[in-house]
Amino acid sequence: MSTQDPRGESQTPDELLAETDSVLGDEAPTTGETREIEPHEQTQPPAAHTDDLPSTKGGTGMSAGMWASLIIGAIIVVLLLIFILQNNVPAQFQYFGWQFELPLGVAMLFAAIGGILIAGLIGSVRIFVLNRRLKKIHKALGR
Repeated sequence: MSTQDPRGESQTPDELLAETDSVLGDEAPTTGETREIEPHEQTQPPAAHTDDLPSTKGGTGMSAGMWASLIIGAIIVVLLLIFILQNNVPAQFQYFGWQFELPLGVAMLFAAIGGILIAGLIGSVRIFVLNRRLKKIHKALGR
């Protein structure tokens, strides 16, 4: 059984899985197969020293990332509020026969939110399609 990839090339499920694994960074076989280790890949076992503790770097954990994203989000919200307050000129809008008036800043914010939602919807559909394709590949390989 072979499938056609978007580039027009015909690939077997094994080839598709190998390509997917290489893209995702998982180059080690997962089917119980073994591979020969090249001499330059061989490593020495770590020495059993209790003095060698792993170094911990401050600010690289998950909580640091959360704080950084919280601060960036707060800055963006403040900038959006300033934009809306400075662009509060009323503007006339017509949409499918409806006529309404909104402040220009609010209308632009609604347009941006609509664009983000549409992009998120398209991205979600693409992820769903790729997940289904990957499940079919795994099923064809008997995993």
